[in-house]
Amino acid sequence: MKPIVPPPRDGFALVTALLVVLVLSVLAVGVAWIASSERRSTFAASTHSSAQLAADAGTEAGIHFLRVAEMPPAVTAAGGVVMTTGTVPLQGSQTFAFDCEYTGRSFRPGWGIEYPDFDYRIRSQGNASIDAESRARVLASRMFRMGY
Repeated sequence: MKPIVPPPRDGFALVTALLVVLVLSVLAVGVAWIASSERRSTFAASTHSSAQLAADAGTEAGIHFLRVAEMPPAVTAAGGVVMTTGTVPLQGSQTFAFDCEYTGRSFRPGWGIEYPDFDYRIRSQGNASIDAESRARVLASRMFRMGY
């Protein structure tokens, strides 16, 4: 009877070490890719949020314009637009622009005809960075006392 001789295992440690290095390299590339994609999506979400906040600032500026007016703003020939701003810079790359448009007059029950409500539509556009843009619309009404 012949003795059982195990097969030669020369180079077994080298092959195993190469496979372990390959698996660890694939895991490292995967982790780096996930971290990079998370960073991009976080940046996109933050610029979108910044653009939305800039648009909100534009609507607030339009409401403030109506709030501080002592008399109803004069309607221009541009289709009822009473106020238009250019680009207003905010913090960093944030900007906004708004326009305020007269849409009509209404009366509240219980108030005389000398207290009409003037109705307006405020449209605002906010930008942040090059990629993010947001728009907002607000309907506002302001009561003015007429004829005094």
